[in-house]
Amino acid sequence: MNLKLWDLSEVDKAQTVALARECGIPPLLAALLRVRGMDTKEKSGELLSPGEFSDPYLMKDMDRAVERIRRAVEGFEHIAVYGDYDADGVTATALLYTYLQEKGANVSFYIPQRDSEGYGMNMAAVDTLSREGVELIVTVDNGVSAGEEIAYAKSLGMDVVVTDHHQPQETLPDAPVIDAHREDDQSPFKELCGAGVVLKLLMALEGDRGAVLEQYGDLAALGTVGDSVSLTGENRLIVQRGLEIANRRERPGLAALLDSEQVTSTKLAFSVIPCINATGRMGSPERAVRLLTYRAPESAGLLAEEIREENQNRKSVEAEVIRAAEQKLEERPELRFDRVLVVCGEGWHHGVVGIAAARLCEMYGKPCIVLSSGDGEARGSGRSVEGFNLFQAVTECRDLLTRYGGHPMAAGLTLPEERVGEFRRRINEYAREICPEMPFFTMKLDCTLQNRALTPATCRQLEPLEPFGAGNPQPVFALLGVTLTDVRGLGSNVGHCKLCCKGGGLSFECVRFGVGPGDFPYPPGSVVDLAVNLQESRYSRGSGVEILVRDVRLSGLDRLQCQRDFRVYEKFRRREGLSREETARLRPTREQLGAIYTLLPKIMGPKLGLESLVLHLERYGINMGMLLFGLDLLSERGLIQFRIDGSMLSAEKLDTKGKKDIAQSPLYGELEALTDDEERKKE
Repeated sequence: MNLKLWDLSEVDKAQTVALARECGIPPLLAALLRVRGMDTKEKSGELLSPGEFSDPYLMKDMDRAVERIRRAVEGFEHIAVYGDYDADGVTATALLYTYLQEKGANVSFYIPQRDSEGYGMNMAAVDTLSREGVELIVTVDNGVSAGEEIAYAKSLGMDVVVTDHHQPQETLPDAPVIDAHREDDQSPFKELCGAGVVLKLLMALEGDRGAVLEQYGDLAALGTVGDSVSLTGENRLIVQRGLEIANRRERPGLAALLDSEQVTSTKLAFSVIPCINATGRMGSPERAVRLLTYRAPESAGLLAEEIREENQNRKSVEAEVIRAAEQKLEERPELRFDRVLVVCGEGWHHGVVGIAAARLCEMYGKPCIVLSSGDGEARGSGRSVEGFNLFQAVTECRDLLTRYGGHPMAAGLTLPEERVGEFRRRINEYAREICPEMPFFTMKLDCTLQNRALTPATCRQLEPLEPFGAGNPQPVFALLGVTLTDVRGLGSNVGHCKLCCKGGGLSFECVRFGVGPGDFPYPPGSVVDLAVNLQESRYSRGSGVEILVRDVRLSGLDRLQCQRDFRVYEKFRRREGLSREETARLRPTREQLGAIYTLLPKIMGPKLGLESLVLHLERYGINMGMLLFGLDLLSERGLIQFRIDGSMLSAEKLDTKGKKDIAQSPLYGELEALTDDEERKKE
């Protein structure tokens, strides 16, 4: 169960009005700038008018890289662009490859396979390039940590130029290394992605920043959005201009992946980039490079259709892995109640385990690692929640691992299959020691919005903030105290639903993607708060507003307390010691059990929202933990049977003969034993 907590910013009206007047902007835009830390005219200007590109030669080793590449082009040396299989690596490869082709260079490209080679340079690939007669390798989106591979390439007679944006190790490779994260780098903007670094390289090679941006800005924008780097500073310049170019549909491969609608950063993130990433996850990523470098629309159209189909296949495989992982967690509740979820399945597709981990992390509100096993090895990926350093947790178990890497919010790892159980135990032991109360999954909202502001004019006030992305997300507004009047399927698609709402004297409709009517936890008549994105929809007869629901919560229910009580229940299920106060939060009286038992058939629908149940039962002093413990107890006594899916409860009463003595339930004894054990520890 994951009830997201809301971090809703408070808006100082007086200061917001003052900023709006000073900058000559609408108050709503000023409010959004202020809650994002841009509370002065100068700071606001940095986002709304991000300035110009800095001199590319401020990047360390740019002069050395330019000299070596120019010499290779002029001497018709064989140049290989060594890229990566994700959207950033693919677009960076296409960008440099296209430029060198247009300069008449003898150039090829190499993209490693995710499954067989993994990220970055490897010795086998270096051997392959040497046999092909390559004389210069230029890495894009990788290379800064490939000291051994680069030394080996040089021993075979090949030079290497590194362009990268990842954090360097203490010792840099023996080659020109362009990376803004170098300690001796003098460039003012450090957040470029791999494609952004290549764009700066081309600006140095060409000597005309504007011309390079005009010709290659669409590819650089694609990589920038795809790598989720902060859309501020030079990245904002890249994406702003790149979107304008992309909307001209002049690059056949990119145009073939786009529909007829206006191209935005959000559209790239949710339509084009998943297709590009799918080639690396499911098959051969070099196809995405070929697509982005095609000159013939016919060829681009055929390959784009193939890649779209592969992305659909990726979605199906991903859904299968998520379902299988959920089933394992449901079948073994002791895993589901861990602080860090570790789930392993045989033969799960390696290309989607990271996506599955991210989805499960959101579903359960806790760090999650998904592993695929085969041939005695388990390999996978993990995702975390803010406040828990997953990479450090994995590092603490390094003696069990054969390979690992990552950062605080994500990690990749490989280990012998027989060590998975010990790894699960150790990482949860570490989590218990370092973070007794795991952080909650929290959603950031910008500000509240009145229902009367749900207009196209409001959407247009947000346009100066575009493009949206990392560091500058699409605004999320809170609509408070809304009454649900109906919940129904979205057309023929039962996997999404339309919410009919009213409030403030107005009626309006919202769309909730990814949740069907049967899984929506609140019945009509509920008073809820909505977290929404707004976007303008243009029609032949005018325009309207699409309201996209990101989350829903019951008005008046303390979600934080619900989550805390659920965590106490999880401690009980893990059989950890409980304080007297925690036990009191779980143990229902006979009267409270009776209230739970009596209420179940009175709530509408085959599935009941746990939050709705808690709100109904609050008058009896029943909280979330007590409700769940009570359901376990009633089930153990043979009075009901139930199942919980996410935050939804399916329950039914069972036919019973004679009276059941609730006081004889072993669960009461276990609860007392855990409490006594904790009290003895204190003594």
